[in-house]
Amino acid sequence: MADALGPRGRGWWWAAAGAVVIAGFFATGAGQRVFASLRLAKPERVSVNIPSFSGQGSSRQLQDMLGGMIADTVSVTLDEPDQPAPTPEAAGRLAGFPARLPRGRKDKPTLTVTGAHAVGMTVNRAQLKTILVQAGRPTADLSTSLNGSAVTVKTPRAIRAQYGHCPLPVANTIQNQINGPPPPTTDNSDCVVLTESPATDADVPPGLDASQLVNIALELSGMSPNQAQAFQRTFDWKTTLVLNLPRFLRSYDSVNVGGVRGMLLSTAGRRGPTYELIWAKNGLVYSLAGYGSSGDAVPLAVSTN
Repeated sequence: MADALGPRGRGWWWAAAGAVVIAGFFATGAGQRVFASLRLAKPERVSVNIPSFSGQGSSRQLQDMLGGMIADTVSVTLDEPDQPAPTPEAAGRLAGFPARLPRGRKDKPTLTVTGAHAVGMTVNRAQLKTILVQAGRPTADLSTSLNGSAVTVKTPRAIRAQYGHCPLPVANTIQNQINGPPPPTTDNSDCVVLTESPATDADVPPGLDASQLVNIALELSGMSPNQAQAFQRTFDWKTTLVLNLPRFLRSYDSVNVGGVRGMLLSTAGRRGPTYELIWAKNGLVYSLAGYGSSGDAVPLAVSTN
């Protein structure tokens, strides 16, 4: 069932305000102009310091948002570099699980094993409460004992397989995060990128509703409240944290991918992929992003062995 992106309520806009503060967006003139165009009062500033974790071919924006909601600062305890792999067998050895590639593509992929990443943070209850209030979420169960509690999040190694004529990666700068990738060309229509990874490993204290925070992060990434809720009915929050979601979402469909439920996301922007198909099977989370027709997504995903 498709859900077109519709008008959003006041709670979403407060959440969006929290997101752009987290990302440092309002430090730019562009951010101020966008907010002014919405004719909304400028929100209370919440100062957070979030390092940029995104590397080539991998975006950790959801983890960044989660860290910005929970803590003043985030400590990176593990940050492995990405490693190229000449063959699927080599990629599997580096990643710690076999590479499962689509039989529907006969051309040779460019394989990369993205490095594992771990962060630690300390809960700032006052900051977390402010974010929840801005997002229109209840705070009655936010125990005072949460303040100062430790949270750790570890993203495992993943395998990335790129097929076709894909756009070149752009530098990870604030301006590029605002503008997004450059518009694709007709040459990019055969580009697909398959990413497969185990779910995130996380340790959170009792009383901290990580699922609620990930729901807010999904809305900040561009989903409507209905879309975010439907997404979380299919994928739990630990699964969601390994995903790189499109910035502009037009609609989504629940689809069957070889006997498991998946979500086919269609993008609304003129930049980046036109679709992303997400599913989980046999302990791995898969993301298939393409620049061509979204009708090719499910058959290609089913051919993944």
